[in-house]
Amino acid sequence: MLNPFFLQGSSSEQGLIQDLINEQLKMYGIEVYYLPRQYITEKTVLREVIESEFNSAYPIEAYVNSYDGYSDNPTILSKFGIQALNEIVLTISRERYENYIGPLIKNQLNIKISQRPKEGDLVYFPLGDRLFEIKYVEHEKPFYQLQAIVNL
Repeated sequence: MLNPFFLQGSSSEQGLIQDLINEQLKMYGIEVYYLPRQYITEKTVLREVIESEFNSAYPIEAYVNSYDGYSDNPTILSKFGIQALNEIVLTISRERYENYIGPLIKNQLNIKISQRPKEGDLVYFPLGDRLFEIKYVEHEKPFYQLQAIVNL
């Protein structure tokens, strides 16, 4: 039986959960720098990016979920060329991104999506002095704490 003292999905409970997540990220996370990609030229048929720039960097806290392949020199030579296998999985707060970084990059030229991080952007990881390209962003998880997300 569910606890009758909780409303199971009210906006105030979801706000409490979000505040707790933000606090956990600030306590146990690390500071990384998010570098949004600015598209300079691209082909319109295949939407292939020919030229891009990274002119700005924004600090944001992130939690390191896993650091598989983050060792001394995980670089291999394959039939497709040299491949670097450094990989790191980070979690950032959706609310912190939307309230802090989103408004800063919304009015910049040649940035396509400002509501969330996107594939092709860069993350500078100062702990190892490394630069990572974002390969995948999980922007919609099918399971939520306390029902679906309510816009606050």
